[in-house]
Amino acid sequence: MNISANLFSAGLSALNTSQKQLNNAAHAIAQSNHNLSSTAATPAMPTLDIANITEQLMQLEQAKQMSELGARVLSTAEESLGTLIDIQA
Repeated sequence: MNISANLFSAGLSALNTSQKQLNNAAHAIAQSNHNLSSTAATPAMPTLDIANITEQLMQLEQAKQMSELGARVLSTAEESLGTLIDIQA
């Protein structure tokens, strides 16, 4: 049972970390867009920070993969807990 509790904890931790990373990356992208629109009033053509946006998109993809991993860990923990309960019954 202790092993399953550790698995649940690891899965939830991965999901929480991915959620924070997703929020940070989305905020950074939105902030870049806001900065772009606030400078649009100037006569010069506004420039996109492509490197920053690309980095944030990579962070979003990494967060997606981490959340999928956390979900798989939770699914495995749930299955192993079900097996332990079946064995005890």
